Amino acid sequence: MFKSIIVAASALAASVAALPHAANSAVAARQEEPLAYWPASNFQEGCSPGGCIAGFNLTALAGYVSGAPAFNVFCHPIYIQQGWIDCDPVGEQAAGSSVQSMWTDASERELIKLSVAHLWREGEASYNASGSVEIEATETSFEVPVLRVVGIL
Repeated sequence: MFKSIIVAASALAASVAALPHAANSAVAARQEEPLAYWPASNFQEGCSPGGCIAGFNLTALAGYVSGAPAFNVFCHPIYIQQGWIDCDPVGEQAAGSSVQSMWTDASERELIKLSVAHLWREGEASYNASGSVEIEATETSFEVPVLRVVGIL
């Protein structure tokens, strides 16, 4: 009987230890199936001895994930920088909402990897939805799958 109690307590402790923990009051969701897609259009890229730059339009409807505002932006990531660059708003945007993009190494040399993050505030909470896609340089339109949403409450 005592062994059964120890085994049950050990199993319970292992189950509790395996539960995900929220750090710094952050709530995150990441999954294999996209939560939404951001349509991109008018993609162009060009390179010079100083590096490569891309440009594309990106949009999202309000509520693509719960509470997210709509956006309509023009993104222009630079490959050599491989860092987040603010996308330019096209028209009015919701207050506290911004979009950033980044161009980094893809899984294959002939592909372009683009990452996008949408940041917004809702009251005291901050949110960040993000996704990335690998495309061929000849593609002019594509969709960025939204795979992660983080909220800091």
